[in-house]
Amino acid sequence: MKNKLLMLIIGAAFMILLISVGFLIHLKRLHSSLSYIQTVGQYVQQGKLDDAVALLKDTLSKNPRNAEAHAALGMIYNKKDLCDDALSELKTALSIKPDLIGIYQEMYLVYKKKGMEAEAQRALDSYEKLKGSK
Repeated sequence: MKNKLLMLIIGAAFMILLISVGFLIHLKRLHSSLSYIQTVGQYVQQGKLDDAVALLKDTLSKNPRNAEAHAALGMIYNKKDLCDDALSELKTALSIKPDLIGIYQEMYLVYKKKGMEAEAQRALDSYEKLKGSK
């Protein structure tokens, strides 16, 4: 009886340890995720767009389904007048997370820059539609 109780206590303690370690790993990843966003923002404010692009590409190499990183990369490409690259990244972000309504505004700007009025209007319409539903 005592052996069974001891094994039960040891098993429960081990499970608590595993859950704690898993939670700590999750918190570390969350912190890393937030810190890259802050760093990218700082690079953009400082005009270090190439550094921001490098950091975002590194982030995407580790997590290609990070919609926010694709969106940020698209916005930076737009600032660098790399319109085709910008649209590619923005579309990728939308395919991952279609409710990021700010992407439609950025797409509108890129399409306008390229002289693609019909596409710009569709992006604006999509933005207005999603904005109204929130």
